[in-house]
Amino acid sequence: MLSTQPHIAFVAEGDASTADCWSGSGRKFVEALRDAGARVDTYDAELKSWSRAAAAALTYHPARKRWQQRYGLGLVPFQVRSAKVNAALADAPNRYDAIVQIGATFAISAAARRGAPYVVYCDSNIAYALRGAPYSAASRLAPAEQESAFRREREVYETVDRIWTMSNSLAESFRTDFGQPQDKIATIYAGANNPPAPVPAVHREPRILFVGKDHERKGSRVLLEAFEIVRRALPQAELHLVGGIHLDGDHPGVVTHGFVSRSTPAGQHQFDHLFATASLLCLPSRYEPFGIAFLEAMHAGLACVGTDRWAMPEIIDHGRTGWLVPDGSVGELATVLINALLDPSQCVAMGALGRRRCLEQFTWERTATRALNDLEAIATNHSSVEAAHAAI
Repeated sequence: MLSTQPHIAFVAEGDASTADCWSGSGRKFVEALRDAGARVDTYDAELKSWSRAAAAALTYHPARKRWQQRYGLGLVPFQVRSAKVNAALADAPNRYDAIVQIGATFAISAAARRGAPYVVYCDSNIAYALRGAPYSAASRLAPAEQESAFRREREVYETVDRIWTMSNSLAESFRTDFGQPQDKIATIYAGANNPPAPVPAVHREPRILFVGKDHERKGSRVLLEAFEIVRRALPQAELHLVGGIHLDGDHPGVVTHGFVSRSTPAGQHQFDHLFATASLLCLPSRYEPFGIAFLEAMHAGLACVGTDRWAMPEIIDHGRTGWLVPDGSVGELATVLINALLDPSQCVAMGALGRRRCLEQFTWERTATRALNDLEAIATNHSSVEAAHAAI
């Protein structure tokens, strides 16, 4: 049985007390687990100093993006990260009730686990990401590098007691691509990392909002083409782009905001204002591990438009909280956007339903509750197995 205040080791690449760890999801998950009554010790698997320099040198490639993936998914960094976290856990003064690992870019040995249930929590995996080629970063690896990363991930998944996923779509990949049994996988979803705050005395404009640092993966090209059609039908329509998008030439109605940091009061205010004044969020993503931005928009009462792939059909209730369009379909996306902007009251109603859906299903508090309930089931099963072995 799990203790009333379970003691969990949370291991990730990055400091889980900062917004840099897993794009902020690490910190939010740890905070939610603590608020739910768990004691959580965080361990950082990120390489630093000489070990980082050595691993980077050994994975060097002249193409920077390829180099980043070789470093992220390569053998040497995997081994060094694993050694770092195993040493840290072996030196821990107490045994843990569970060890929760983010992703599969390192592995925790049986000796370091000391009998604790071992869980990995993922928003993607190498096979899932490769289906997102050419938009996924992992698809930049050479075939031999992809196969090597696949083998290492498979070894991690074979070792763990449970695989937590952010979506049922990803859970299916673990079953079909890695042969993991259904009862070993649990979808616990995720929550909004930085929900926008309400802004008083503003109203919704005929404005489409796009938020995406990796904007090509998020479907910026498809949206820009669709918006040209929208603009011809609705000259008053606006498209506001947040992220690293640089446009050449004249694009009527398109406003680019560049990178906006939510770590500053001014940046947070700008985000809050954009979410408060838009009619809908549109991310026609070509590859999407999950889609935290949709949750933030739903929390702000925005209707959402996404594609009919990946986890988006699980997040957006088509026809009720937003719309799903075929991947890459410029014409169908334009039609949905035009109809949405022509019916602002429908957008408001969908946004209200989306907010309710978000608060009921997609919060870190809900995710932490699912996680702790599943850890209780794992602990109960462990106790039963140990009792059966003792009786033999």
